[in-house]
Amino acid sequence: MENHKNRIAYSKENNDWSLLLYLKRQRRYLNKKALFLCTLLFAGFMYGQNATIGQFAIWKPKNGESENFEKGYKQHLNWHKVNKDQWGWYGWFFISGPRYGQFVDATFDHIWADFDTAVKPADDMADNKLNVFPFGDVQTIFKVENVPKASSIDTFALKTKLIKLVTLTVDNVEQSIRVSEKLKDYYVSRKIKFYKTYKVVDGGSVNQIILMLGFDSWNDYSLSENLHEKITEYQQMLKIKTISAVESETMIYRPDMSWFPNS
Repeated sequence: MENHKNRIAYSKENNDWSLLLYLKRQRRYLNKKALFLCTLLFAGFMYGQNATIGQFAIWKPKNGESENFEKGYKQHLNWHKVNKDQWGWYGWFFISGPRYGQFVDATFDHIWADFDTAVKPADDMADNKLNVFPFGDVQTIFKVENVPKASSIDTFALKTKLIKLVTLTVDNVEQSIRVSEKLKDYYVSRKIKFYKTYKVVDGGSVNQIILMLGFDSWNDYSLSENLHEKITEYQQMLKIKTISAVESETMIYRPDMSWFPNS
């Protein structure tokens, strides 16, 4: 009888221990699962921010200082290289439109948090004041958000010789993006080098959309001569009227005033 009781006690103790082990394993499993789900959620959150934010700065060289401005800006780009900046910087000059002769520097494919960790902001500004500000004035700095569904291919295609930069003033941003989607499909079908759509989100009028169309020659540029007619056509097709003004300017790419890490 005593042995029977001992066996029962031993069996109960064994079962309790097995249950404890099972619960510990389950807890570890659930903790790992929770960590995995949190990682997925965080990755999804970060992915939702990826490669959409760009920043433009427009410079106006001072009278008679264009050559010094170019030299100074190139020296400033070297500062970015020496300091191992991981951002890419594109440089263009306007060669038509109201900003003729002004310089554009731009960086793309950022999340908002990137602007919290820009390379040495104070030193960057000090170098600008030394090499660039004496010869040029900043006209404006603004940020944009890329609209992937109304854009083609990756940003690095922006290195084409010519860019047609079109500013649309609109009443309804989302409706205007529908028009831009149609434009993208049309120009891609005509083998344009690239077509990008950006919404202005800071530093300017937020009822503006910027289109960038890329070309390697003036002959290719002729593909865009009917842009205004296509905008009218697609608004009529979609039965909307939201674009109130269209302004077109042309920029020429300056590889010697651009810089990219690992290039």
